[in-house]
Amino acid sequence: MLDIKNVVTNQFYNPKGKNQKFLEMKRLLDQKCAANLRLLATKNNINRASDYHYLNLAVSQSTDPVNGIDYIHPVVKPTVDYVTAVVSKGLAPNGEINFEFVPDGEDDSAAARQATQMVSKIINQQNDPHIMLQHWIMDAMLHKNGEMMIAPVREQIVRYITTTGTESQLQAFEAQAADAGLTALRQTKRKKDVDIQTVIKESQEQQKGMGDDAIMQQLQDLIDVSGRVAGGGEAVTEEDLADPITPETMQLEEGPGMIRDSIRRNTSYEAKYKLTGYNINIRFRPIAQHYWMCDPTVINIQDQPFCGFYDPMTIAEAYERYPEIDLDLFKEYAEYSNVGAYQAGSLLNNLALHARDSVPINGLPNSGYAAQDPYSRQVTVLTVWNRWDIDGDGELELVETVYSGMYIISAKEVEFIPVANMCPKPLAQNFYGMSIAESVVPMQEYATSGHRAEIQLGLLTATPRYGVKPDRVDFEMLQDGEAAIFVLDSKFDPATDVWAMPVPNGNISFIESALNRMQQDTMALVGMTTPQDTFNPEVMAAGNSGLKLQLAMGPNQIIQDNTVRNCAAGLKDAIWLVWRTLIQYGDDYGVKKLAQNAHPDKTPVFLDAQSFDDMNFCERAQIHIELAMGMKSEENSLQRLQIIKQAQTGLMQEEQQMVAIHAITPEIFKKIRKPYEDTLYTLGVKDCDVYLPTEEEVMTMVKQAMAAQPQPDPKAAEMVQAAAMADIAAKAAKAKLDNARADQIGADVQGNTAERQLEGYSLVAEGKAKAYA
Repeated sequence: MLDIKNVVTNQFYNPKGKNQKFLEMKRLLDQKCAANLRLLATKNNINRASDYHYLNLAVSQSTDPVNGIDYIHPVVKPTVDYVTAVVSKGLAPNGEINFEFVPDGEDDSAAARQATQMVSKIINQQNDPHIMLQHWIMDAMLHKNGEMMIAPVREQIVRYITTTGTESQLQAFEAQAADAGLTALRQTKRKKDVDIQTVIKESQEQQKGMGDDAIMQQLQDLIDVSGRVAGGGEAVTEEDLADPITPETMQLEEGPGMIRDSIRRNTSYEAKYKLTGYNINIRFRPIAQHYWMCDPTVINIQDQPFCGFYDPMTIAEAYERYPEIDLDLFKEYAEYSNVGAYQAGSLLNNLALHARDSVPINGLPNSGYAAQDPYSRQVTVLTVWNRWDIDGDGELELVETVYSGMYIISAKEVEFIPVANMCPKPLAQNFYGMSIAESVVPMQEYATSGHRAEIQLGLLTATPRYGVKPDRVDFEMLQDGEAAIFVLDSKFDPATDVWAMPVPNGNISFIESALNRMQQDTMALVGMTTPQDTFNPEVMAAGNSGLKLQLAMGPNQIIQDNTVRNCAAGLKDAIWLVWRTLIQYGDDYGVKKLAQNAHPDKTPVFLDAQSFDDMNFCERAQIHIELAMGMKSEENSLQRLQIIKQAQTGLMQEEQQMVAIHAITPEIFKKIRKPYEDTLYTLGVKDCDVYLPTEEEVMTMVKQAMAAQPQPDPKAAEMVQAAAMADIAAKAAKAKLDNARADQIGADVQGNTAERQLEGYSLVAEGKAKAYA
């Protein structure tokens, strides 16, 4: 597996062919970067125009001053600021990014919730989501796309701990540290004490026939020998470890070995450990769009065959970001920019100067002191991801390379590109979209021209203009408004030699209607179809009221929702990258500590990382983000508390009913509690145990209820039993009587009695007589 750090390419050559694949890829990277930097020049010309219009700076052939009028009507800045604020509110309605990993099934719900809580803590607590979204969204609104790099920050943790315990306890301590993501290095181990009583007890249990005196004698010999060894005495032989075998001690032949093992088990030690681990945080590092390069025909950033960015920085900044670099080699072989010392033949820098940042800021004035301070010299560091068959197995690997000139800071195979892309207005089949700023730049140019025409007409109207014969009156004194006018000719006639110029009489009433149309066009480009529209996305979510759904079906709302959802797609990529980064560093102490707080059983196990280790991959691709469902208010907070109270009351009622019929069990309680857990989790309650009773609390309550029930009186029990027996006897007698009556009725029906039989015979005889007659 490729893993190269801090090498120079011209010192990396191997005649036997080793590393030839990497050197070939490095040469190809230089060509790819040069070609893509040429492509950046065209894109950055548009972005540069957008930035200048946003800053209300004069742009050549656009908003240059005309006749001394340099007024620029602001259209780009208010539009970009407005849309940025609304999209920020749409993605983080309550000041936080509220999202949820959708589980694959009921069995995956615990892992999905743990992943949600871990990533939410990284984004909303260890970072500032508002600042992150503000920079990211504004970059996308100004520069077509916004790239955000998900950069893990691992801070080393070092702790020195002194602990006491037996050999097995020390091993358990080391195993516990390993499970927590810490590496335990034992520095010292000193014998402290032996638990004699436990040794004697174990020896008596193992050797029933051994007397106490024999055990004590063997124990004393072994302790003396171990003491000599610990004190650095003479060498110990096998004769010192066992008593001579005599007829009296024949049955104790196995005794010394067992006692020795018992002593070893019950000997306590004092050990000093150095625990090392890594605490993890994830930073959202914006990548300037004017430094970004990729294949513009590939839409998804994870499918890019080649992408990356270059980053101008000083040598001091490079050393701070990459502290493991060889500073002397880096200063010699890095790629310098034109500020300070320049390295000849730097093609990439020449191109980078033409495609560099569109913000009109040249940076620090390093040229003055770069010669005196070598660490202030500017270099260009490139970070690129390239798909290349680096190991010759016929499969393309994703290789991340960070380098400057011929100095390779790092090169390694990676599993994903840690960059999320936000594109609010995508173009079909194109990676680069259309920014909000460049959409309304023409509106700013047109509005500026119209307003300048109004201003110029007003100036011409308000400024008096005079015509004068130059040979009769000093015109300069007249224009300056001098009280005494120097008359050049005695034949001066003020009625004919000085006259007022006519006021301009142009009709500019059409300009107002034209500016109104420009305003409507600007709103239509943003997504507001009428002057009364406001950019306020409510998002067509299930469960909204009918009025909201009617509003959502309008073209204004659909366009706005589409903008927010396009930005939410980039945010989903960032959330997924945070989760994937936590998987990558799942063995770190910081990740395990984070997982322990979110684990249902409070154990330091990251369930998704464990699934990855078990080759049971789950990509967590389905992410639900809460979009613009409203700001927090007292009304919403009170309603939320009422729902929580209703959930508590409903669960307690069901528990009491189950307890009353003695049908409550831990398994049944989990099933009863599950709907209430889901209800509170939907409200944003991540730890339901704060509001709902746990299984242990319910079982304790059941035991207390059973203990509080009054005990039955024995005499009362006997009376109840006697009454029950009497009732049983009465019921038996009644049943016997009922049976006799039933037999009598059956006999009457069937003619079993003598009377019924005589009647039957007479009837038969009567029938025969009639038949013979």
